[in-house]
Amino acid sequence: MLGYCGINCGTCPAYQGTVNTRIDLLEKAVSEYGEGKTTAQDWVCLGCPPADQKILATYCATCAVRACAIGKGVQNCAVCAEYETCEKIQQFLEGDSEELRQRMVWLHKRFKALAG
Repeated sequence: MLGYCGINCGTCPAYQGTVNTRIDLLEKAVSEYGEGKTTAQDWVCLGCPPADQKILATYCATCAVRACAIGKGVQNCAVCAEYETCEKIQQFLEGDSEELRQRMVWLHKRFKALAG
């Protein structure tokens, strides 16, 4: 399952900890992403999509990229007509892994090709 930003929710320790009832993985999410301001409970998450997801990590629930995609009605930022010029997604991708950036570039090219 991909989040709106392209993150693979299935590999996220918060998602894995939630679906596998593993507190150690939720605590891993705290240490990796919580910046000392969150608890394991804040990372209970069933993944970014769908838009009406109720069990969502606190960070993800307040994500500007997610809110923008939902507001525009796109299933992923890569399909958005404004993807290449969108400051929200581009700044988000700058702070993340090369793998994520490559995934989003590939998806964007693929969606553009399909749209023709």
